[in-house]
Amino acid sequence: MRLLFPRSLSLLLLSAFCLVWPPGSAASGETPGEKVDCDQGGRCTVAGGYYLASPPPDWDGVSKLPVIVYFHGWNGSPEGAFRNRAMIRSVHARGALFAAPWAQTGYWRQIGEGRAEGGRDEKAYVEAVMADIRARWPIDDALTLASGFSRGASMVWNVACYAGDLFSGYAPIAGGFWRSTPEDCPSSPVNLRHIHGLKDRVVAYDAVGVYNSMPIPDGLDLYRRINGCAPGEIRRSAYRRYACEDRTGCQSGKTLSICLHPRGHSIPAEWVAEGLDWLRTVQNGATERR
Repeated sequence: MRLLFPRSLSLLLLSAFCLVWPPGSAASGETPGEKVDCDQGGRCTVAGGYYLASPPPDWDGVSKLPVIVYFHGWNGSPEGAFRNRAMIRSVHARGALFAAPWAQTGYWRQIGEGRAEGGRDEKAYVEAVMADIRARWPIDDALTLASGFSRGASMVWNVACYAGDLFSGYAPIAGGFWRSTPEDCPSSPVNLRHIHGLKDRVVAYDAVGVYNSMPIPDGLDLYRRINGCAPGEIRRSAYRRYACEDRTGCQSGKTLSICLHPRGHSIPAEWVAEGLDWLRTVQNGATERR
C-alpha cells in the first residue's frame, strides 16, 4: 500500500482507533436545519442554480464569519446536507456559516482545460456562489473552507486545482480526481487536507476506483510538487476516528495534510467542522512565521 507519509502514520492510526467507532455515525438526520430565507423556500439563487446557507444562530449580525462550503456526494442535494443537523451544529459551534451548493442532476462535473465535462460550467457556478455569499454576509477571508464528500470531494479537488484562490483551505473527504490526475494545476498553491478510509471500496485510496477515481496519493504527490514540499518537517496529530500528518515545511508556505482511518466510504458528521479547526491552526502558524 502506497502512503504519502508511509511510516509513522500507521502508529497514530493504531492509537486513534483504540476508541470505539459508534454505529450510525455516518451523515444522517431527520429534520432540516435552519436556513437563511434568501428567496422563497430558503434558496439563495445564483447564475447556474442555487445554494442553501445558515449562519450560527447566535451570530451578532456584524462580526466576520468563517465559512464552510460543503459539496454533497453523488445524487445528493443541499436539502439532504441540511438534514444532517449534527454536521451543521458542529459548524455553528465554531462560529461559522454553513453553505451547501447544488449539483445539477446530483452530479458534479469536472472542470479545467481539456478536462471539463459537458453541462453547467462548474467553475463559474462556484464563483457565483462565493460572490453571492460575500455579498450577503461579512466573511473572514482567512477562514474560507471548501469541503465535500465522495463526488463532492472530487469537486473540491477540482476547485483547488483550477480556482484555488476562491478558498483559503480545501478539505475533501473520500473523493479525489476522476478519470485522470492533472499533470499540473494552473491555480496557485493551496492548503489542502484529505481524509480517506483505507478500506474504501467506492473510491479506493491507492488504486483506480470502481467509478474511475484516481489514486489519492497521485493527487497528493501533485500538490507536494506544486507546494514545493521537501521531505521532513511533518506535524502529526490524532483525532477521534483518524490520524493525520501535515507537511508544513513547503516552499509555498502552505500546508498539505493526509488523514487516514481504517474504515470504508464514510463521513461522520464532525469531520467537516474539524477541517475548519485544521485551517485555523494552519493560518495561525502562517501568521507566526511572518
